[in-house]
Amino acid sequence: MHRQRILSALLLIPSFLLVVHFGSPRHFALLVSLAIGLAAWEFSRLCPAGTDTGLSLVTVVGALAWHVALTSIGGVAGVGAAVAGAALLRATLVKAEFRVGLLQAAWIVLGTAYVGGLLSFASVLRALPEGRELIYFLAVTTWAGDTGAFYIGSRFGQQPLAPRISPRKTVEGALGGMAATMVVAIAGSPWIWPRLPWAGAAVVGLLLAIVGILGDLCESAVKRGAAVKDSGDLIPGHGGVLDRLDSLMFACPVLYALVRIGWV
Repeated sequence: MHRQRILSALLLIPSFLLVVHFGSPRHFALLVSLAIGLAAWEFSRLCPAGTDTGLSLVTVVGALAWHVALTSIGGVAGVGAAVAGAALLRATLVKAEFRVGLLQAAWIVLGTAYVGGLLSFASVLRALPEGRELIYFLAVTTWAGDTGAFYIGSRFGQQPLAPRISPRKTVEGALGGMAATMVVAIAGSPWIWPRLPWAGAAVVGLLLAIVGILGDLCESAVKRGAAVKDSGDLIPGHGGVLDRLDSLMFACPVLYALVRIGWV
């Protein structure tokens, strides 16, 4: 498990960094589209009311449409309405009990907004003038937080953080993740994001660590409802794409908001 986790990281991280460094914002948006499609498919399979190929396809198409609308058109209201309409239409046509169909329709709308709505901000960030630096900063701090939480929690974890949602996550692991994120943010900002002072890097790193933990807990709640350990098995040692991106999904819009309001 531990070896698989390291090998997967050694394969995926350099590939990601190459796309960020040498690719254009459009290339990066294509990569994000792939991640959104895979994560939306995994999310659809976690529906507590049951799932099928139709539910998964509508969720994937809705999430990708949200991404295209946000990055190309600048608005998502029409996409949200269309997805809700398609989900409700499906609920009236499926052979399952109407209550089940209605719950599945709600799951489609949730998956579209959760996966497509949050992950799309990665493409929006990359399209900004300092997009490359923003993605680097976001990636390394989030990875540091996940790694710190995993190893500190595994070694020293005693006090459960949210036992009803994820019994294995601990307060010690969360604190370790926050500390690791802040250290990497401070140490890395001179090379990654030179104009951000160390104090600002520490604050931003702490905020991203907190929302990253919240993102992890939210995905854990979804898996808890579906009674599964991982969202998938596509990435050896890590689980599914949704498992790997849950922290980033919350961190992306928060970092974008900080940039837009001029805090960084």
